[in-house]
Amino acid sequence: MKKIILSLGIIASLFASDKLLSQKKLNEVLKSSLIYPKLSKDIKKGIVKVRGVEKDGFYIINIKTPRGVGNIYITKDKKYTIIGNILNNKNGQPLTGNFPVNKKIVEKGVLFTFGNGKKEIYLVTDPQCPFCRMMEKEKKGFLNKNYKVHVILFPLPFHKYAKAMSYYILAAKTDQEKAKRLQEILGGSNEWKNFHPTKAQKAKFDKMLENSKKAVEELGARGTPTVYDKNFNKINWTTLGAKK
Repeated sequence: MKKIILSLGIIASLFASDKLLSQKKLNEVLKSSLIYPKLSKDIKKGIVKVRGVEKDGFYIINIKTPRGVGNIYITKDKKYTIIGNILNNKNGQPLTGNFPVNKKIVEKGVLFTFGNGKKEIYLVTDPQCPFCRMMEKEKKGFLNKNYKVHVILFPLPFHKYAKAMSYYILAAKTDQEKAKRLQEILGGSNEWKNFHPTKAQKAKFDKMLENSKKAVEELGARGTPTVYDKNFNKINWTTLGAKK
């Protein structure tokens, strides 16, 4: 029975993804872009990894480098390369490719879960991020009541205190307490300043945060906060709870 359930889960995950371009087509599309000469050597060496899908008149090329993950867009006629987001004029949602995601990597990067709802979402967040604070302020009670939120902590390197805040959060014994600490920090609490982790604790927490970083890379998140549904499709967090 377990094997059957697992197989069904894999099938559902595949259905949620867009069809990847063949290697031949991917090479053809990439070579039409003016950025290809800058990437070609590293692609051949395996330092940079690329994959692509075709969607809504664009080729969406996912580029993974040692510095991070991002997307570029190449028009169907291969005349233009677009760096940045392409927004849907009707709903404001960015055009994204639903690339196949390794669920094991993502699940390993989930550091705690909160919420009493039935719908599952994955939240990539940074405790020092001002936009994460905005999300917390607007969606606080709603998320806890309506969703089961799997939290992937991602302290951004340019946020000076984000890692120390993350240490304080991870030092809590239960998921409930971790969620409470995150919410309090996003609400302006400075209690984290009184926590001084040992070397052993830092080593443990750094390993956990490294798993979170790998999950972020696998999801292709480019900032915080970023939200995904149970099939790892990106959601605009401002639409959570919005009336249709």
